[in-house]
Parts: sequence; structure tokens; C-alpha cells
Amino acid sequence: MGLVIVGVVLVLSILGTILVVVKKQSKGDIMLQVEAICEGKNELDQAIMKIYFTFSIGKLASRSKEIIGSIDWSEGWMPVSYNLKEHGSYREDRIPTLIEDKYTTFDIDATNAIDSQGSGEGYIVLVLEKPTHTMLSRAGVMLVVTANLVSYQLSESISWHNEVVVNHY
Repeated sequence: MGLVIVGVVLVLSILGTILVVVKKQSKGDIMLQVEAICEGKNELDQAIMKIYFTFSIGKLASRSKEIIGSIDWSEGWMPVSYNLKEHGSYREDRIPTLIEDKYTTFDIDATNAIDSQGSGEGYIVLVLEKPTHTMLSRAGVMLVVTANLVSYQLSESISWHNEVVVNHY
């Protein structure tokens, strides 16, 4: 009887370990990270923030897929360009299409913008068009990956202190 109990406990502990390892590995497959860097001021004396994003779609890279990105931002800021790393390097900046002055969307060409491991990166340039009296600003990036008729949504946001951005440069 004791041998049966030890056997059951051993099998359960092995299965539990396998599940934990598989779960940890699958968490690293799909991710989105966002970082904001102040780039100084432009010729119009407007503060410039670059919102860098890196993403990984893991095993979805091997499937037929479509990726749409979007960004939303705080009042006063306006996107002026975006760029995606394609075939390992950044190409020319593109002008975003604004939707209601609140967010913009952009297509990501999965063939060119994603490497063999399913990773990609890009950035969006925001300028402070109309300074506000708020202490914090934020930008949020969202990617929608559709593979085999199933959509996966990744989102991440970042915030920064306006006082530092405006008065630093």
C-alpha cells in the first residue's frame, strides 16, 4: 500500500513539474515591450518622444498571419511618423493615419518585419504639439495578430513626467 502511495505521489510530482516547465516556456513565446525615450526638441521647439516597441509572436511566426498595430497617446501629443525594422534594419519613416486625434493604426508586413524567431521591432515618434498642465503623459501600443482565424491581442503602455521632457532640453 505504501508503495502505491509513493508511486502516485511521484507521478503527480513529475506531471506538476512538466506543467510548470511548459507554462514558463509558453509565456516567453508571445510578448510586447514598450519604452519611451526623449529625443530633445525639434525646430519648432516641440518636445520629441520616441516610443520603441519590441514584440515576439513565438510559434505563430510559422503560421499564416496578419498583424495590425495601433498606438494611443495623451492629450497634447501628436504622432508624426513611425518606422518598422524590416530585414534587420530600419527603412524610411512613414506618416501615420490619424483616427479622431486619439489613436492611429498601422499594418506590419509579417514577411519583412518579423525575423525567423518571430520577433520584430519599431518605433513611433510623438511631438508635444499643445502642452497641457498634466503631470504625466502616456502612450499605449497594441498589436493584434491574427493567425488561422484566431486573433491574439498584445498591449503595453508607458508613461513619463511632462516636466522632465519639457524642461530637460
